Amino acid sequence: MERRSFFKIIGTASGGMLTGACGNKARQIIPLLVPEREIITGAEEWHPSVCRECGAGCGTIVRVMEAERKTRQGNENVRERIAAIKKIEGNPLDPVSGGRLCARGQAAVQALYHPDRIRGPLKRVGARGEGRFEPVTWDSALEIAASAVKKAVDKDPARIVFLTRPEASNRSAAVASFLRALGAPPASTTGLCDFEIERQAAEVVFGWRGLPVYEIQDADYVLSLGADFLGGWVSPVFYARRFGHMRRGRPGRRGQLTHAESRFSITGSSADRWLPVRPGGELALALAVGYVLVTGNLALANVAAGLRNGFASVDFERAVKISGLPAEQLRQVARDLGRSESPVVMAGASVVQSNSLDAVIAASALNLLLGRIGSKGGVIPPVEASIAEFADSRAHTVNLLRRLESAELVMLDSANPVYAQPASAKLLARAPAIVSFSAFIDDSSAYADLILPDHASLESAAVVVPDVTPDRALTGAQPFVHPLYDTRATEQVLAELSKILGRALKIDTPEDAFRKLFAGNKSDWSDAGEFAKYCNRQGGWWTESSRSAHASPRFELPQLREAEFQGGAAEFPLNFVPYPALQFGDGSGAHLPWLQELPDPASSAMWGLPVEIDPKTASRIGLKNGQMVRMISPSGQIEAPAYVHPAAIPGVVSMAIGQGHTHYGRYASEQGANPLTIAAPLTDPQTGAFAFGATRVRIEKLSQQDRLVQFSAVDREPELHRR
Repeated sequence: MERRSFFKIIGTASGGMLTGACGNKARQIIPLLVPEREIITGAEEWHPSVCRECGAGCGTIVRVMEAERKTRQGNENVRERIAAIKKIEGNPLDPVSGGRLCARGQAAVQALYHPDRIRGPLKRVGARGEGRFEPVTWDSALEIAASAVKKAVDKDPARIVFLTRPEASNRSAAVASFLRALGAPPASTTGLCDFEIERQAAEVVFGWRGLPVYEIQDADYVLSLGADFLGGWVSPVFYARRFGHMRRGRPGRRGQLTHAESRFSITGSSADRWLPVRPGGELALALAVGYVLVTGNLALANVAAGLRNGFASVDFERAVKISGLPAEQLRQVARDLGRSESPVVMAGASVVQSNSLDAVIAASALNLLLGRIGSKGGVIPPVEASIAEFADSRAHTVNLLRRLESAELVMLDSANPVYAQPASAKLLARAPAIVSFSAFIDDSSAYADLILPDHASLESAAVVVPDVTPDRALTGAQPFVHPLYDTRATEQVLAELSKILGRALKIDTPEDAFRKLFAGNKSDWSDAGEFAKYCNRQGGWWTESSRSAHASPRFELPQLREAEFQGGAAEFPLNFVPYPALQFGDGSGAHLPWLQELPDPASSAMWGLPVEIDPKTASRIGLKNGQMVRMISPSGQIEAPAYVHPAAIPGVVSMAIGQGHTHYGRYASEQGANPLTIAAPLTDPQTGAFAFGATRVRIEKLSQQDRLVQFSAVDREPELHRR
């Protein structure tokens, strides 16, 4: 982009520095990224905020400095003072981020000034999915949207489908209130990266509501089963900090990590031992380890008889066969767990299979055998929500395709079902009405009849309850820059729609939330207003809290069974493992160029994601790095460059999720392939979660050579560097 065009996109700004986040009303200051050389030496300001790139809810601080740009007014060149957003970092007061932040969080600033942001309300003028719109006024857009909502309510409010992100926040509370007022079902998610499997398993095994907290920083031995906690699982910044402490934060004491997963992930590469379990074999692995713990007298003596007998009755030889791992290796892992002073088992489903809930239940139950519930270095329950209505409003997984089949009205808020579950595209195409709140024209909003664009996160007020936190936490953000375009916060739009429909809806601001917090909790503060100002100033409220670690297991241990896959092994001989990319998550970060040029951790690929293939399979079909392949499943086919991964499991091909958007701005549209396009439309039968790992494929080598850009010379020319 030329510098002249860059300034044109940014617009103008008022001079002077910003006031504090809790001070006067935000001045009309336009956010801008500028080169270091244009930052004026002098004062800087740090404004607290909260990252919304995933559900982790990391507290952040945003560095704002006074800067200068040259512009032309009339016939004169003038220097103009501006406020420049220089960087986003983690908030050191926040117990989740602890002052650290991942690449996605730091790149969020690019969403603020992105040239493809929607400038104002849009009405569809082309066919569904084409992405052709025309501008309309907010008054007109709200009337159209209200008419669509009223029509759906009059016909059957149960057929209103509201898809949103899986977070607990003032936004989710507003959405829940809006839907209750209409008599519509609660909001749901697209089923990708919402960790519904882990939540339900925790409720079944421990009776806990929410995601367990693993105290790995104090553990001596960690078995991570299916949880790529250094990659895209739950809260990577939080667990990376804890992992670092376990490794090097205790002089003379270094914890050990064994990681079981069907691909050599970031967590696998950081482990002392990686267990290359077959896709869908996690349940068998957990049951086999439990069997050895019980029969080898390594489990606690006072474990419930039903649980002990359940593990003791496991067919160990069959479990070994399903897992694909050597029997002695599983016995050694069990012995290491049982003999460690502070062991813990992290149970997760980074890649969801058709038996993932049973697998996470069985893995969680190993902590019961080891007596690690509430112990130092063990697993502890999620803290009680700071504001109950926020936790109650969190969207959950449903069978998305089944819901969309009968939808009368679909509303999309930070959700992209066409990308996450491509089979939903046909269902959206025939939906009577679709309203999107997206800030970008993405794969799903391209199907919308109306787009009511949301603010960028740095322009919005928000209060978020983190997914995983050691303390009671409520992380907040005040808007400290004026909106760049004619956008509105989605919760404000919902309030305006409610007013038009004659239904009252009150939206909580961060100050309202902190006042509620003050009223419901003991505090050293005597005044709610001062308490709210204090919370806004530091970016949230965090306090240590006692929690009951009592668990009363009243569940039946899952039976050993194999996972279900679409496609017969004769026609489709390879297991396919699509996985959430560290840089793109569920694909929502692909529109940001910083993340596009971030080297992929597995292949070091940039501006594209390859298929990861094991050397044996690659040799059999004469495949080398960068050559194009066609992957075919019963659900479809895609083409992508190949990366011969030296640590890939024979018979298993993997591909990171993130690329392959049909619409998502200039940096992501038509860039690469979406691996979910060929994923089987199967679900976990107990939760409705999308089992995107339940697919078998075959690979065909193509004649052309793709321009696979790889950062590492070792990856580009492995034959020269791996001798």
